[in-house]
Amino acid sequence: MDSRERILTILKGGIPDRIGRSDSIWSETFKRWRNEGLEEGQDVAKLFGFDIGGIGGCDLSLQLPKEVIEETDEYIIQRDGNGVTRKDFKRESGHTPHWLDHTLNDGKDWLKYKERLVFDDTRISANIRTNYDGQRARGLFIPFVHTECYECVWPVFGQVGIFTMMMDEPEMAADVFSTWTDMIIAAADRVLSMGIDYDGAFFYGDMGYRNGTLFSPACYRELIFPSHKRMCDFFKSHGKPVILHSCGKIESFIPMLIEAGFSAIQPLEAKVGQDVRVLKEMYGDKITFFGNIDVRKLSGTKEEIEEEIRTKLAIAMKGGGYIYHSDHSVPPTVSFDNYCYAMELLDKYGKY
Repeated sequence: MDSRERILTILKGGIPDRIGRSDSIWSETFKRWRNEGLEEGQDVAKLFGFDIGGIGGCDLSLQLPKEVIEETDEYIIQRDGNGVTRKDFKRESGHTPHWLDHTLNDGKDWLKYKERLVFDDTRISANIRTNYDGQRARGLFIPFVHTECYECVWPVFGQVGIFTMMMDEPEMAADVFSTWTDMIIAAADRVLSMGIDYDGAFFYGDMGYRNGTLFSPACYRELIFPSHKRMCDFFKSHGKPVILHSCGKIESFIPMLIEAGFSAIQPLEAKVGQDVRVLKEMYGDKITFFGNIDVRKLSGTKEEIEEEIRTKLAIAMKGGGYIYHSDHSVPPTVSFDNYCYAMELLDKYGKY
């Protein structure tokens, strides 16, 4: 199988030739690896046989005027297209921005600015077709990539702002999530109409933290689930499976994520106590599990790496339904030698 065939087979419930592979690697990790044998300019995705690419390039912001307020060698303070003043650090991979101020704070502000969320072709990147054609030539699985409605929304209002709205103005919050879902569907539909026939969708939406979900299952069911289901229904009507990335401890949401129509959940953070061996036994072939390989083990001894991969793959890949990924992303605590060893173990244990 090529990568496209392999991932589609997994996401649609079949058994591939081997498990799929993908990963996210910090820039600092690449710096370390280049001192440990990785050649300058070498494509790690090709080297390790990663199967998943992705096309993004859609601006679904409020398109408010952008402004750089302050810039140093360490950081940039700017006002973005959603009217958010933020401090972004330049040298730290995966560093969450510091959110300093928000133009939109409540339902009253939403009604004032909602009319700006109208989709048109200017919101699509000019190089989206070039990106698609390059990845199609490599045989990769190519998803349409974006943030889902919650991840679109919370940076606009701030987490305190959106949580307050969800509690005090739930109908308004539901309208916010629904409106951004309209934008997501409009963008995805327009890209398809351009002849860019992507293979599925990959959405980012962090709904958990280390101890649990950011809001209750009842709150998810009432305010966000309807938008998630409508989004998944759109893609599935075109035969496109949908992957959800959601950080943190989200186990309590899994039955509803299955009901909404997501085909896979990623990255299944092990650091918060989630274990794909347990989840596979609970949910069987109802959803594909994508990730859960503990980077703390990848940073340890070869014996720890071998046990982590061997024992998790033995259960997670039964009957299909598993794609390899770290349990979030690969930090510079993981040596190049350790990561190469992990890939050798995938060759050993990950074939059907």
